[in-house]
Amino acid sequence: MPKDLSLLIGLQELDLRIEKNRIKGKKLSSQIEGEGKRVLELEESLLKKKEMLKHIQIERRNKERSIEEIDSLLAKHEEEKYKIKSKEEFAALEKEISQGEEEKNKAEDILLELMEREEGLDEELPVLEKESEQANKDCQKKERILRAGLDSTIEQLKHLENNRKENICQLNSVLFQRYEQLQKTRENPVVLPISNGICDGCNVKVPPSLVARVRRREEIVYCENCTRILYMNNS
Repeated sequence: MPKDLSLLIGLQELDLRIEKNRIKGKKLSSQIEGEGKRVLELEESLLKKKEMLKHIQIERRNKERSIEEIDSLLAKHEEEKYKIKSKEEFAALEKEISQGEEEKNKAEDILLELMEREEGLDEELPVLEKESEQANKDCQKKERILRAGLDSTIEQLKHLENNRKENICQLNSVLFQRYEQLQKTRENPVVLPISNGICDGCNVKVPPSLVARVRRREEIVYCENCTRILYMNNS
């Protein structure tokens, strides 16, 4: 096998391993990001619920004060009944009392709803806090494992890329440019064997004369159909 062809096959093996490690690195980075995002979402949800509880508690206290004020006003009106002499004034006071009681009933309905929501959040928050705490612990554990895998992948990439540079230095520059061009226009791999007279890249039969040239191992031979570089399996 020509030296350049042997170097080219080695370069392609390195490139395939580099690509595999890059994909692995991206996947690990995405997983690390996903773990952090999940914890952040839980923490944000917990914070929103806490803020909601604060808001409900303020509303509930305001509504309780409002009911107390209505009660005071109703009590005052009840006392005023005994001081009124005319029917018109009495009727007007009764109307005010009726309106006050109606307002109180509405306020009490709202208060009841607020108390139910507050009770629900009081029960929900401790569960969410435990869930968030556990998720944070799990995330840290998973992140350590994933980051160790990512660090290892990055180191492998550095090693492979250094080997690639060494390989390229020994390779004919024109052939290397041709190889790079093929990588841009064809799917990897671009250096392929002939199997049973067929190009492994495009699955088209290779003419016997071309097979003979590949067998002689004296030159770089390209598939006439897909232009990939060819070699023999037993070369």
